[in-house]
Amino acid sequence: MKISKNLRWILAAAIIFGSLMFLLFVFYATQSAFDVWDRLQRLPSGLFYLYLGLIGFVLLASLGLAFKLILGSSRSGATRLSSTTPATAEQIEAEIKQIEAAGMDISPFKAELARLTARKETGQINIAFFGEVSTGKSSIIKALLPDAGVEISLRGGSTREIHEYLWQTEAGDRLLLTDLPGRNEAEGFLDELARDEAIRAQIVVYVVDSDLSRSQFEDIQELYTFGKPLIIAFNKSDLYTDTEKQQLQARIQSRFDSTTQPANAETVAKPALIPQVVFIQSGGLEEVVRVYPDGREETVQRQRKVDVSALSSRLQTEIDSRIEWLDRLRDASVFSLVHSKLDETRASFRREQAEKIVRSGTRNAVIGALAAISPGTDLLIQGVIGTRMVQELCKLYDVPVKQIDIDQFFDFSQNQMKKSIPLILAVAGNGLKAFPGLGTVAGGLVHAVAYGLIFDALGHAVALTLEQRGALKAAPAALKFREMLSGNLEERTKTLARLVVDQYQTKDSERGDRE
Repeated sequence: MKISKNLRWILAAAIIFGSLMFLLFVFYATQSAFDVWDRLQRLPSGLFYLYLGLIGFVLLASLGLAFKLILGSSRSGATRLSSTTPATAEQIEAEIKQIEAAGMDISPFKAELARLTARKETGQINIAFFGEVSTGKSSIIKALLPDAGVEISLRGGSTREIHEYLWQTEAGDRLLLTDLPGRNEAEGFLDELARDEAIRAQIVVYVVDSDLSRSQFEDIQELYTFGKPLIIAFNKSDLYTDTEKQQLQARIQSRFDSTTQPANAETVAKPALIPQVVFIQSGGLEEVVRVYPDGREETVQRQRKVDVSALSSRLQTEIDSRIEWLDRLRDASVFSLVHSKLDETRASFRREQAEKIVRSGTRNAVIGALAAISPGTDLLIQGVIGTRMVQELCKLYDVPVKQIDIDQFFDFSQNQMKKSIPLILAVAGNGLKAFPGLGTVAGGLVHAVAYGLIFDALGHAVALTLEQRGALKAAPAALKFREMLSGNLEERTKTLARLVVDQYQTKDSERGDRE
């Protein structure tokens, strides 16, 4: 980029001026330091050392605070990671009882634990075959055990099938080979189902039939984070030369640091879980050009040679070298899966219940505004309703809260709300124009709609803060409240205006019946 001559002069002048100002600051700072030191020399010994001690204390405190600010978050993150231990059967059972007491469905978790028990009793090792569609997963399994029995199970209400092959190896190991649906067959749902099965597995085989695409490498990176042996099987090995195979293997393994364990790996002694690369040939058809003596050429199809010995050998090596760890990994993987599903179920249940609490609180706020009989009584009513709503949300999320925390949150929220009140009242008034014939009562109804908008945003802000932070943080919750207060305002106003009008008409009808 070219710089004009005038701009060059300006930049040069700015540099010279900045340098002069810096030197001037250094001179004044030096002079001040010498003056202070000279005066300190004249003080009694006690005051001299006291002054130096205060200066040293301030410097050390400042350095300590800066150190905590810079390294505190990373150290706390490392502490959380190192303190995270695999879930145990007792912890899982306790959590299941807890969510059962809350009224949630626990049948999927019981079924998962029953499946784990069945696999432990047979002593089988679960190996999951993962990969995109048409990469040859099924043909590889059939090449490994052409006469094995096949179990087909439909899971998750899906019309796709997960095939399970039982294999008793020559070494006496009992293996369960799981053929998962192709990655791009899933349309979203089966991707999650296949991922869950990969978590259950003790060894994962990822099958590709060409150079790795971006999406395939992302799959491998995700599978690597599960902390279990991972084998990348390149099908159609006859397409690669020996040099290309070595380059592929080196390039893939160079992406994974042998000194770093996956984040989800068990904290037990084991060899580094670097993905292993094997090249196999599962059969299938290939096209060849047949050249006749007279020069004619003909394209024909023929069967590819089947050779999966490299994969079979790699699997046996993984089993023999890690058999005890694989047994522990079976439990840890399932417990990890159940634990994550429990968290998802609990979060979903809490969102549903929080929505009910917010709707109830909003409706009560509207009714309270309509029931106010004198100026100021509505504030008292809304304060009680708001406090109760926040307490119920905190109880739902198992967050202990004190009244002082609620009061602080309300104080922050009022400051955030002041600028929005005129807009809320104007929008509420426009919303009520859709209901003609209200006459002089429109002013009271406008305030009722405004209270409904405020409580709706207030409740959702508290619920979201509790879900994300696990505590009622007044300032972040108030900021979230301001954001939600103006979000989707027109649609929310229409809904609440209908509620206000219905409540008013019901109240007016009851008054007429009494008269």
